[in-house]
Amino acid sequence: MKVAKTNKQEIIDQPILPTLIKLSWPIIIGQGMHLMYQLADTFWVGRLGAEYLAAMSLAFPLLLVVYSVGAGFSIAGVSLVSQYTGAGRPKMASKATGQIFTLAIFLSIIFTAAGIYFSEELFLLIGAEEDVLPLALEYFRIYVSGIPIIFIYFIFSSVLEGIGDTITPMKIKLVTVILNIVLDPFLIFGWFFFPELGIGGAALATVLSRLVAGIIGIYIMFWNKTELKLELWHLKPEPKMIKRIIRIGTPAALGDSAMAIALSLMTALVANFGTITVAAWGIANRVTSAIRMPAFGMGRATSVMVGQYLGAEQPDEAGKVSWMSAGITILFMVGLAIVLLFISPNIMAVFTGDMDVIKVGTEYLQIAGFAYTFLAAQIVLSGALNGAGKSLSQTIFRLLSLWVFQLPISYLLSTTLGFEQSGVWWGILIAKFMGVLVLSVWFRKGTWKTREI
Repeated sequence: MKVAKTNKQEIIDQPILPTLIKLSWPIIIGQGMHLMYQLADTFWVGRLGAEYLAAMSLAFPLLLVVYSVGAGFSIAGVSLVSQYTGAGRPKMASKATGQIFTLAIFLSIIFTAAGIYFSEELFLLIGAEEDVLPLALEYFRIYVSGIPIIFIYFIFSSVLEGIGDTITPMKIKLVTVILNIVLDPFLIFGWFFFPELGIGGAALATVLSRLVAGIIGIYIMFWNKTELKLELWHLKPEPKMIKRIIRIGTPAALGDSAMAIALSLMTALVANFGTITVAAWGIANRVTSAIRMPAFGMGRATSVMVGQYLGAEQPDEAGKVSWMSAGITILFMVGLAIVLLFISPNIMAVFTGDMDVIKVGTEYLQIAGFAYTFLAAQIVLSGALNGAGKSLSQTIFRLLSLWVFQLPISYLLSTTLGFEQSGVWWGILIAKFMGVLVLSVWFRKGTWKTREI
């Protein structure tokens, strides 16, 4: 069966809203399944104690730094493949796919080695306490060893999305998430004949499940199961194409890295208020990952549609897609934020019985619901810029939001003005509002509506 020919969604000259929904719902479900194994890790590791949750919380932003490289070049994949598809040049889309694979795998090996070698220094830098450090190192080093395989899945998913197939990546993610959830308790607690690996078991379960995804992705791409006919000669480096990929992918990777570093600094700021606050921060961040799912799905779908419309030289339609997607996402997020005002304590209680952790996490979630409404709009508009190949522009606005607004305001409120962790939460809300406001004003100018191919 030709998977992509069945699952591919036609985009050009189709009604915008139904197409957005058809493209975004598999991505949202995929994000939800991705979140499921994060929550499974949090659920089972939480049974080991607060210090184990704190260790995962410390490892999370550092893993994002490494992930950022693969995520950045997956954006290049969506941009180039969607624009070549919209322009009716499938052979060039296949060629771009091969070049992105080669570059991403090469970089993943370098970043994996660096992550393992410098891990202890990095954890000490962000303020890991003595009882948490060995746990964080164990979790991080096992997890980061699977980065090359994870990068393969990133690229595989992005290029299929670029041609309009968001269903195949969702199906594969479903398989791997189920595998991860099943493996978690067996490897963490040593059920039956499995070894008792503790927090390292949670990391190993994720690596093994992503290995399955990588193998399936390689099979689909090379054995003509999609409209992208990837062949070995496509992997031979071609300087001109790699230069184009680097031009698009590097700003996105740097932006994701800057986001991860900012999150590391935010974690260090939160760590000033003790292990209880760090544990609550870690749980709440996984919950806010669920809050962001619709925005990421709509943002990714917007990226694909904008890329194909610009490839087909229809810039006005690209603009319509962007604003419609942002408006729908904001309305949904406002409703979700209101619901969180009432159910946040119950959500926190699912992951921990520690009442102090529940109290701190509840306060954050009630504020974060509204903060992420503003962030959701920024995610969608950034998706449009990525589809246009303007990753540098979206990176600049991301840096502005995180480094100029969020970090200074959160530090000022929590430390200088003495509001402690509550100041961090309110700083995030204020920064997200300011970030989307500045981006929206610039976005309306429409100077981003040019294609890169």
